Amino acid sequence: MLKRFIAISIIFLSITSAIAQNTAEDELGSWYILATNSKVSEKLSIQAQTQFRFYELASELQQFKIRTGAKYRIMEGLSVGVGYAYFRNDFSYLSETPPSFDEHRIVEDVYLDHNVGNVNVDHRARFENRFIVRDQDTDTRHWFRYMVKLSYPFLDRWSADVYNEVWLNVGDEPTFAQNWLGFGVGYKFSDLIKSRVGYQRIHLDGPDFDRILIGITFTPDFTKQTSTP
Repeated sequence: MLKRFIAISIIFLSITSAIAQNTAEDELGSWYILATNSKVSEKLSIQAQTQFRFYELASELQQFKIRTGAKYRIMEGLSVGVGYAYFRNDFSYLSETPPSFDEHRIVEDVYLDHNVGNVNVDHRARFENRFIVRDQDTDTRHWFRYMVKLSYPFLDRWSADVYNEVWLNVGDEPTFAQNWLGFGVGYKFSDLIKSRVGYQRIHLDGPDFDRILIGITFTPDFTKQTSTP
């Protein structure tokens, strides 16, 4: 199964690379993601994530991200979450942008999920409070984000997904900030380890960007731990 995952991943990357290069001005970059989603009770889970976002496939580190948060299930199909994220940004390839700056975000989430046949449908509404630090000055901004994602499990351990997320500025103009459209394939190695390879098109009010996403997620379930006498 591991060989099959590697083979499918190579084919997937080849296809997405060809798609991305259809537009000459686009630069194919990559995001490498390591995450954990730990279930600590029947209703509560703790999340952590780090990302290395490269402007090119393996060079020009664009963003480094660390995020942590908690998710609480209110009832079947409805959950809420809160989290904190730190970003180290370097957009020096863009004009009129400082070479590097820090950003802190406080996020609040509402999750809705349901099934349509064998397809899992996930909705996420997120409000982000952004604190951008440049030269010891802090600029406060806000985003509202809405994502819908469709996932389809197949062949026991495999899944395919497609999603779209729209970003809106709150209190600033223009209202539209960006849009993320992506798809991917995932493989479940075990109850503890999952992996995913995906492609994402980031649409801004200006150039678009193509990104390959490669991630591993650890999903420990501490509710199954039993203490020994």
